[in-house]
Amino acid sequence: MPKLAVYKALVFFLYAYDLSERMHVHISNTKSRKGKSAKIWLDTLEVFETGSLTPKEINTALNLLKQHGPEIAANITAFATGEKVNVLQLG
Repeated sequence: MPKLAVYKALVFFLYAYDLSERMHVHISNTKSRKGKSAKIWLDTLEVFETGSLTPKEINTALNLLKQHGPEIAANITAFATGEKVNVLQLG
C-alpha cells in the first residue's frame, strides 16, 4: 500500500493489486477511525467511492488532484515499474 502524497490528515495511496485497473488513487483521513478510503479516477477526477471522507474532504482531494494529478500519476507509474516512490507533501 504505497503512500503517494500527503496533505494535512489526507493520505493519497494505492493498492498494488489495483494496478490493472485504470489509474486512480485511494484517499483516507488518518484522523478517522472508520478507515474506509475514497477512490477517485485520475483521468476524469470522478469520485468512484467516497469512503469515510466528508464532502469537504472530497472537495479538497479533488482540488489537490487537479493541481497535482500529473505528479501523483508519475508516482503510480514509478511504483508500477519498480522505482522508488517519493511521497509528495502537498501543503
